[in-house]
Order: sequence, then C-alpha cells, then structure tokens
Amino acid sequence: MNKLKCFLKTCVLPVLFVCVFAASSLYAQTPFDIEQKVGVGFQLWNSGINMFGVNARFWSEKRLGFEVGWVTNGESGRVGGYSINLRTHMINPSLLVTLAHVDTNNVYIRPYAGGGPNIIYRKSDRDDDLTDYGKEVFVIGTKVGGQGFGGAEVTFKAVPQLSVGGDLGVYRFQNQTGRGLRFLVHYYLK
Repeated sequence: MNKLKCFLKTCVLPVLFVCVFAASSLYAQTPFDIEQKVGVGFQLWNSGINMFGVNARFWSEKRLGFEVGWVTNGESGRVGGYSINLRTHMINPSLLVTLAHVDTNNVYIRPYAGGGPNIIYRKSDRDDDLTDYGKEVFVIGTKVGGQGFGGAEVTFKAVPQLSVGGDLGVYRFQNQTGRGLRFLVHYYLK
C-alpha cells in the first residue's frame, strides 16, 4: 500500500494537477462548436519499447470520455539453433476528462487528463531449425498495471472529423514504473 501511495504522490497526481490547472486557465475560451463523439484511429507508444496499435475514443457532452486501445510489439533473435520470437500485447482502457475546449483561428484544442488499468500479455515461440518438430509456444505471463496521463487533441477546422494528439504519462506494471509518450490519430465517425 505504501508503494501505491508513493507512486500516486510522485507520478500520477502531479501530471493530473498540471493538466487540470492548464485546462482550467483556458476555460474562458470560446466553446467547442464541432461535434466529436466516436473516433477510431491508431496510436504509437514509446515507453521503453516502441509499440503500435489501434484506439477508439468516445466523448460525452459532459466533458467526460472513455478510450480503449490495443498495442503490440514483436522482437526476434537467434539463440543456438533456435529462432526466438517474443510478442507483447497490451490493452489499455482509460477514463478521460477535459475541462476546456480552446478555439483558435484554424484549430480546436482539447486538453485532457486520464487514467485506467493496463493489461499486458507476453508470449514467446521457438522454432527449432535443426529438426522437423515445428514450433513451441511459451506463455510468459499476464501483468496488470495502471496509468495516468495528460495531453491534448488537436482538430483542424478544415477537416473537423480528423484529430491528432499526444500525451505524456506514467505507467506502472507490477514492480516497474516508467514514463511514456504516446501519439494518436483519430477519425471521428460522428
């Protein structure tokens, strides 16, 4: 329990505080007058290892949102007569909150903060090049962790269905804590 409190105090709470403070100072701007409810897109992660995947984002009219994503990474190498492949998959559902919508001449900016659990699944397979026995699959394990992040989504007025954004966050998986940068692109269906 002490490790969780330390993690919240030193990592997650400062990120959320900065995002809420910045968003509240921008609150007096012109309201967001385009409608973006359901968006699908892709995401690129750099959190120690580079990962890529898909993402879906849902915004309500009450400045709350929800997103769920899936990212993956694969590595391969040779050990002796074996070809080793390691595949990492992560599912990251998150609750989002935005306190402001900034309207400039050409773009809308939506700063947000969010957080939620991470579920990581890792497996490895081995091809035996010396015999005809085929492939063996080894499940390394599933880990559950958490995340907290803050960022912004930018929508160009000329193309209101398309948004680009990024966020910086803190991620925890069992006994490992790290920082990560994420780049996202969404196409809003409605």
